[in-house]
Amino acid sequence: MPVARFSVPVACFLCLWLAIGCGGGNQGLAVVKGKISYKGKPVPHGTVNFLPNDANKPMATGEIQPDGSYELKTFVSNKPSNGAVIGQHKVVIVAIMDQANLLPEQRSPLSEPIVPVKYTSPATSDLSANVENKENTIDFDLQDGK
Repeated sequence: MPVARFSVPVACFLCLWLAIGCGGGNQGLAVVKGKISYKGKPVPHGTVNFLPNDANKPMATGEIQPDGSYELKTFVSNKPSNGAVIGQHKVVIVAIMDQANLLPEQRSPLSEPIVPVKYTSPATSDLSANVENKENTIDFDLQDGK
């Protein structure tokens, strides 16, 4: 009998722990999607990165599609989850010239960026975003500038 009394509380604790802890891989994340454009035209490829202001939280990354759209994913326990951590983020966008259709001798070892270089580093990017606990649509129309 003592085993049965011990097992029920342990089972309840484990169920609660799974529901809150292990099963909560997406807790604190919200869907983020949008479009990236440069001078009003879609950026056709590259990546967009949301770096939380809280450095202890994971960053989110999205691949830019040919129409300029993106959707963020965050890796939690080495598994991708849709969305980004809720809160303030610094945003970095990296997009370089596509050289896939060029012959090897035509390719440049340092591809030209197709967006201003200032957006490619957390130290120089002036882009930011606030991810709220809802489905977020966050668009960026990049411009030249200092």
